[in-house]
Amino acid sequence: MFNHGLSAAGMFFLVGVIYERTHTRNLKDFGGLFPLVPVYGGVLIFTSMASLGLPGLNGFVSEFLVVQGSWPVFTLFTALAMIGLFFTGAYILKGIKQVLHGPLNEHWAGHITEINGRELFVIVPLMVLMLWIGIWPSWILALSTTLWR
Repeated sequence: MFNHGLSAAGMFFLVGVIYERTHTRNLKDFGGLFPLVPVYGGVLIFTSMASLGLPGLNGFVSEFLVVQGSWPVFTLFTALAMIGLFFTGAYILKGIKQVLHGPLNEHWAGHITEINGRELFVIVPLMVLMLWIGIWPSWILALSTTLWR
């Protein structure tokens, strides 16, 4: 739950950042923004990969532990639930593609600004935690085990 909270908070924050600049949430209104906002794009991709469960990031630890614990007991249900991971990956990657890649929507050229220092001040600690937990999860696993005894 902690890892999901980190990734979800980061993703919702990044939606807010782009909404504040564009005043739209329609993915079809974006397109090709990566050259205009490369730092924002990198942060969005990093946070999305953490949410997808890329090894080395916090989402992988969570997904691995859930599958490892549930597979011996609920094999069929776990296998069915893993299909959901495929769909999650598909819609997150589709969202990244529609916002950052493809032909540039000329409407945004000169009208969209890069992520600023105040916004980076908010997202960077989340990113550090996502990476830290992905590389060294034992500290938070020990903490959660201690708290729930």
